[in-house]
Amino acid sequence: MARTYKPRKNARKKTKTNTRRTSFNLLGASFFIFSFGLLLWLFWVQWIGVATGQTGKMVNTALFDIFGHSSYLLPLFLLYGLIRFFQKKQFGYFTLFLGTLITISALSLECSFLNSIFTASSISGGIVGAWIFGAISSVIGKAGGFILGIALMLLGSYILFEIKWLDAFTHFIEFVKRDYHSWMDARMELKTKIEEAEKKDRDKDFSKLKWYKDPAEEPQEKAKPKIMRPVAETLFQPKVEQKSPVKPINKEEGDDLKSFDKDNFQLPSLDLLSEPQNGGVLGPTDEEIEQATANLERTLKSFNIKASVTGVSPGPVVTRYEIKPDPGVKISTIVAISNDIALAMKARGIRVEAPIPGKDAIGFEIPNERPLMVSIREILQDPVFKNSHAKLPVALGRHADGLPATTSIESMPHCLIAGATNSGKSICIHTLIMSILYTAKPDEVKFLLIDPKRLELTFYEDIPHLYDPKTSCEEVSVVTNPRGAVKSLQMLVKEMERRYHIFEAAKVKNIDGYNRWAEKNNEEKCFYVVVIIDELADLILQVKSTVEDSIQRLAQMARAVGIHLILSTQRPSVNVITGVIKANLPSRIALQVPSKTDSRVILDMPGGESLLGKGDMLFLGISDQKPHRVQGAYVSEEEITKVADFLRAQGKPDYPEVETPELGGAGTIQAGGTITAQRPEDGLGTSSEELIQALTLVSQRKRVSQDLLKAHFGSSARATNILSILEMKGFISKPEGSNRWTINFEQVEYELEELKQKVASVTSTPAG
Repeated sequence: MARTYKPRKNARKKTKTNTRRTSFNLLGASFFIFSFGLLLWLFWVQWIGVATGQTGKMVNTALFDIFGHSSYLLPLFLLYGLIRFFQKKQFGYFTLFLGTLITISALSLECSFLNSIFTASSISGGIVGAWIFGAISSVIGKAGGFILGIALMLLGSYILFEIKWLDAFTHFIEFVKRDYHSWMDARMELKTKIEEAEKKDRDKDFSKLKWYKDPAEEPQEKAKPKIMRPVAETLFQPKVEQKSPVKPINKEEGDDLKSFDKDNFQLPSLDLLSEPQNGGVLGPTDEEIEQATANLERTLKSFNIKASVTGVSPGPVVTRYEIKPDPGVKISTIVAISNDIALAMKARGIRVEAPIPGKDAIGFEIPNERPLMVSIREILQDPVFKNSHAKLPVALGRHADGLPATTSIESMPHCLIAGATNSGKSICIHTLIMSILYTAKPDEVKFLLIDPKRLELTFYEDIPHLYDPKTSCEEVSVVTNPRGAVKSLQMLVKEMERRYHIFEAAKVKNIDGYNRWAEKNNEEKCFYVVVIIDELADLILQVKSTVEDSIQRLAQMARAVGIHLILSTQRPSVNVITGVIKANLPSRIALQVPSKTDSRVILDMPGGESLLGKGDMLFLGISDQKPHRVQGAYVSEEEITKVADFLRAQGKPDYPEVETPELGGAGTIQAGGTITAQRPEDGLGTSSEELIQALTLVSQRKRVSQDLLKAHFGSSARATNILSILEMKGFISKPEGSNRWTINFEQVEYELEELKQKVASVTSTPAG
């Protein structure tokens, strides 16, 4: 049986679609032909008017009566609209009608306006023009009607022809400007030629003489840049006779060394330090400077930058070239080609100081081919350092211009030192310590040295300047244990609070005022305390919560009582140098860092990434807007050992042991440091009242945690300290493999009763 195939529905749909399309195309073509023929006829009627018949004459007369002379443009507008419509552009009937109506009406209005001015004129605006002109002129006058007609013509042409009149006006203005500038340039050129011709006529007779030379044609010698070297007398001092070093105190092996004698104490001699090996010439020679200057100016000229080198300041490691740009040259243009200048000068890197503070020049710091080492001895014996009136002066090194760079601990008052590994941080710390050791006696300044690395600051063990508030002077040493560092800083905070109470009783504002008061009243003076932490990142990593609180309090309040912080780290990140710590350390020393990000963490600006290392630093003082380029002074381990042995030979550390009670306790501090009615303490810096509060809290809540203690005492550092004391005394313990504290309630209750009895007995005893 044969199968019967039915036609598919899709095929039927396609056939219907094709049929519709064909019929639509035929209809559109027919409409276009009809419309085009109608427009041709209308054009013939309006413009020719011959043999048009009665219908043509009627249409012509009607259009002329309605629109006047503007009716002649009607066929052209309709033809334009028809073409646009069949081009399938977004141009509808309404747009065609509206644009044509507005334009024709505006032309009729203008024709009526002209007819009203020239009464004898044959110009006609038709019924539309006359009606619109009459209505508008009665309201805004003839002038207003004229302006309105022009505005309507512009609007109609924009609708019909999409003419952007604002762009056309802008192009017209630019064309006028170009034409005007061309005319002015031609005029100036003509004026210059006339002046040159007149000058030649004036100098015609002189130019014939053999001896005559035009001054304008003579080559003018360019002024050489001024080389500003430091004065030789202040740069390298001759060897000065020093007092012979003090002889070590005679003592047998194993005998204890006595405390130092502050009346007979001698400061170290400069003979303990090595002689400078600079050779008397700082930086490159004059010939090398002239060659570099010519190369620098040639490079600037190749980039069409008009500038000249006006000054050169040779330094030990870098030489600063002062470039003065001509008027109209932007600083950013010169700074942008710093890498190209480094390539032309064959330099490892260039730092740009734009502009130099106090000068109308830009500084290019270019490394020397032969860098020179700056010894600490040449800075210590310089008159700038010797004549300093500071209590704690510091010899940093030399500026980029070769002059000595000095400051003081009191003016800092706290400092942050940061840089990558092997950039010179430890040498910078040794320079700070050695500067103070050469100017201050042990009864004037003490050092609290914290060295988690156990390598750098151990040179100063047992020197009489050593200090640790948590231990006695017989047991003082360089703090190397992070937990011990936390305790030392906490006790130093209490010492700061104690001093504030003493200063309050003496009615003074700072340590200098108190020392003057103490001298008048035969009281013991306060000594300065310089806290030096060699590696802050390692300390923060282990005991962040506790040490950060102590550093914050000391940085905020310790300046007035003579306590200063020097913090050093090789990891300048926001996790280590927090915003709180950074805000209270106004003085910064940035050594070489790997990236601009690290430089911004230290200095809040780039620059540290372009340093050369080995003591090359940027020092930002408390009152400086921009950092200063300094080559740090170098001190060797042998020199440190000699000075430390010299100091150790004069005695061991000695400082008064002062009990530091908690603020707001039963004890009072009188002027001079006398303490009355002190509260009993546990020997670890926590008062018995605080321990009673903690044990009572544990007994009532039946649990213990740092958050609970922090909420009660209001300090994270105090909560951590109390939690450690509870664990050390056996009140709480944490079993292996567990994160929860186990409480020994029997011991807690027993100790609580004992402490209450001790406090009651002390309170009932009258102050002596």
